[in-house]
Amino acid sequence: MLVDFLVISIVIGLLRKGNLKSLSKIPLKKLELIFISFIIRYLPLVLKGNLFETAARFNLIIVSASYLLLLYALASNWHIKTMRLVTLGIFLNFVVIAINGGKMPVSIPALDIVGLAELKPLLFDPSYLYHTAINSATRLNFLGDIFPLPPPYPRPRVFSIGDLLMGIGIFLTIQDAMLKKSKASGKIL
Repeated sequence: MLVDFLVISIVIGLLRKGNLKSLSKIPLKKLELIFISFIIRYLPLVLKGNLFETAARFNLIIVSASYLLLLYALASNWHIKTMRLVTLGIFLNFVVIAINGGKMPVSIPALDIVGLAELKPLLFDPSYLYHTAINSATRLNFLGDIFPLPPPYPRPRVFSIGDLLMGIGIFLTIQDAMLKKSKASGKIL
C-alpha cells in the first residue's frame, strides 16, 4: 500500500496546486537506512536454493532487523510531526508480525471480499515469508491485515491498522510539503 499512498498523495497535492519540487525540502534524516531496511526485508524474494532456505530459517531475525532499522530511521525524523503517524503505523505492523513468527496475519474472509482468493494458498505455504492466514493461534489479529479495500478501487487489497496510520502519515507529510511555503531556512517544517 506504500506505493498507493505515495501516488495518491502526490496526485492530490498536484490537484491542490502544490509544488512537487517542495518534496525535496522535507528535512528527512537517515533516508539511506530506510532504503537499506527495505532491501533487508525483501532480499529473500530474489534468493534461491540454500540461500532462500537460510533466509526462511532466520526469517524472524531478518524481519526484526529490517523493522528495527526502519523504526530507528523513522524515529530520527520525530521532528516532522506527521512522520510520527508513519512511525506508529510501522511499529504496529512490526509488533503483529514479530509476535506471529515474522509473518503478517491476513484475514481469509477479507481476501474473499476483495476478490483475491487466488492468494489463499500462499497464506498456508510455510515457505512464503511475508504473510500467513489468521487462525485460532494468531495473536493480536486485530492488528493484522483484516480490512478489505474491494473494487472499484483499482488495486483491491487487504490492509491493517498500521498500514492505515502509515498511509495517513505519508499523505499528511506530502500534503504539508507540497502546499506549505518554505521557511527562511529553505526547509519545510
